[in-house]
Amino acid sequence: MRYPTLQQSLRIVREISPSSVQRVIDIGVQRRTDFLMDVYPDKHHHLFEPVRAYYDDLEKNYSDAGIAYTLHKQALSDVDGTLFLHNTSVDGSGRVTHSHIKPERNESLDFLIDIEEIETRRLDTAMAPNELGDLSYLIKLDVDGVEEQIIEGGRNVIAGASFVIIEASIGRQDLCSRAALLEKSGFRMFDICDNAYYFGQLALVDLVMINNRLRDREIKFRPWQYTEGKVVWPKWQHGFGEHVHEPAVNPFED
Repeated sequence: MRYPTLQQSLRIVREISPSSVQRVIDIGVQRRTDFLMDVYPDKHHHLFEPVRAYYDDLEKNYSDAGIAYTLHKQALSDVDGTLFLHNTSVDGSGRVTHSHIKPERNESLDFLIDIEEIETRRLDTAMAPNELGDLSYLIKLDVDGVEEQIIEGGRNVIAGASFVIIEASIGRQDLCSRAALLEKSGFRMFDICDNAYYFGQLALVDLVMINNRLRDREIKFRPWQYTEGKVVWPKWQHGFGEHVHEPAVNPFED
């Protein structure tokens, strides 16, 4: 049975179209990105991470796993210049859990640990699309709210990607807008994965978007056409049968 996890989604991609991901561009990696390390341990990972607190763990994790990588110690945005990185600890641990890029210092930000002035670059400045290879790389975006700016500053690189994975927040109400933004850039929905619930309510999902040019090239990404419109019932899955009768519990009760 197929589950909506990023690992399973990308393993199917790897089976259908092995050449479509020869490099990984991981934007907002923190200390590691498990699903990309798991599915693509043999590919080169370009890791974009501006938070210095993560670097030692990040380099050790990828070196220990034997994964070839380039660490880009910079933030991405829609400008080449400097902005302010606000490091926060939202779980009260005192450890950096989230970072937010802002054009000005905001000392009143909730759960603030510190503020750093950092170099920012556009993705189109940091990477050369013609050196990556058209429809041969995957981009993952998870940067706590500035994904739109990164897309704006990386239109050329994004246009050549085979897949883009982007986090969408129900609280920020950006699921539809982010999907629409990438659709305007030549992509369409391939999968919705790793639903995260907070107190039993949907909070985050990851959208897997496929480049329309890759979909047009590979008929297996068009299963209805692959089967010439005929429904092949053994290949049809609706929900997760073994969980249908499990009771839903009140998440506010211990």
